[in-house]
Amino acid sequence: MKEKLSHVWAALCLFTRLPLWRIWSVPADSYRYASHHWMVAGGFAAALVGAVAFLGCYEVMPTPLCVLLAIVLNLFLTGAFHEDGLADFFDGFGGGHDRAGILRIMKDSHIGTFGVIALILYFILTAYCMTQWIGALHRIPHTAFCIWLIYVMQAVWSRFLASFILALLPYARSEEDAKIKTTYASWRWYNWVYALVVALGSYMAFQLLLPYPLPVMEIWLVAPVITMLVLYWKMLTRIKGYTGDCCGATVLLCELTMNVTLTCWFFLLGIV
Repeated sequence: MKEKLSHVWAALCLFTRLPLWRIWSVPADSYRYASHHWMVAGGFAAALVGAVAFLGCYEVMPTPLCVLLAIVLNLFLTGAFHEDGLADFFDGFGGGHDRAGILRIMKDSHIGTFGVIALILYFILTAYCMTQWIGALHRIPHTAFCIWLIYVMQAVWSRFLASFILALLPYARSEEDAKIKTTYASWRWYNWVYALVVALGSYMAFQLLLPYPLPVMEIWLVAPVITMLVLYWKMLTRIKGYTGDCCGATVLLCELTMNVTLTCWFFLLGIV
């Protein structure tokens, strides 16, 4: 049990910038299993950010400011871990002509044109879409709590889908070439059962706690599956594997797909 808890703790230490390592410094080998628990770490980080930005500030701040606060707090809490991956992913796949070139560019610490454009578009779309769908919910009961639930669920579900990249593709680099100097452990059947339990458990809790039934949940959850499959195909055909940057990009692009889907569906329903 202590060994499994060390894996969860390693995920919290790796995917957030909270000084949890001061409380418990887990063995270095535990970080190989952090990806098995990144849904927990992502949901935890989103819950903290959402609690401050939405449960704490929604009633006293304009919606755009709440959204910007959530984005900034998330960057500080996670150290822009996935955003860095998104920029490197677009630099590599946008500027690389072959597998070696893509991997070389993604490892380069300098950001390129494709990465800058990707980050600008990502933040603009995220801020705009969140402002729109949050504004559309202002008339329902317990609005702030509903926003918080959606925000956390997006974090958990996007990481669940990104787990397929980890499980179905081999790591594209050697351990020595990895940015974090370690490779994630392979996924076994019980890791899949655990991930499915966390994902479905989160969804059931979301549905039970949601104070107002929303007629968009199925589309909202299925749309990012398409995004994940497209990214999987790109990684498979171009680098025949994945890197940490690919995982970070998948998480953020799946989250963005969920934000866009929610906004568009509310618009079609005449709510936005």
